[in-house]
Amino acid sequence: MAYFQVRNSLNPSKVIVCGITYKQVVPKGREGEAIWVIEVATDEPHVTTSGIIPPYYINVTDELDLDLEIEKAVAEISRQIDWEPLAADTRAPFVNSVQPDTYIQQMHENVKIGIIDLHPSYGIDINSIEMTVNGIDVTEDLIITGDEFEYQAEWRPPSRVYSQLD
Repeated sequence: MAYFQVRNSLNPSKVIVCGITYKQVVPKGREGEAIWVIEVATDEPHVTTSGIIPPYYINVTDELDLDLEIEKAVAEISRQIDWEPLAADTRAPFVNSVQPDTYIQQMHENVKIGIIDLHPSYGIDINSIEMTVNGIDVTEDLIITGDEFEYQAEWRPPSRVYSQLD
């Protein structure tokens, strides 16, 4: 069993411990490879009952889905935990980096903007990110990567002017 910690972004002082176990299941009377079942669990008490939170089981056949399934399991377990007292999210997200860092942009350069939301916070609503260039909305052309607390938005100009030297 491996252990990892989970923290709520609105209560950074409370940390819970979760365990993850990989169990091999061999279906009776079947031929072929065994099935791996992943169990994610915690000993934390349930927010509304006096018992503990039941384990979350994952049965994936594609390892590409594994991270997403573990993320879902942790989210489900986290919804059942009493995270009180929650801090207020009083600060707005802000731009913490811009590349290039000049107002004069070359036609061949991409624009990269870092957006961050410090804890305690709910995180950045990705649907609220908008960008205009010279009054033209280029939001649909943005490539956004990261997570809800730190995004990188990149705009690649669709038309580029190149000159050919003889």
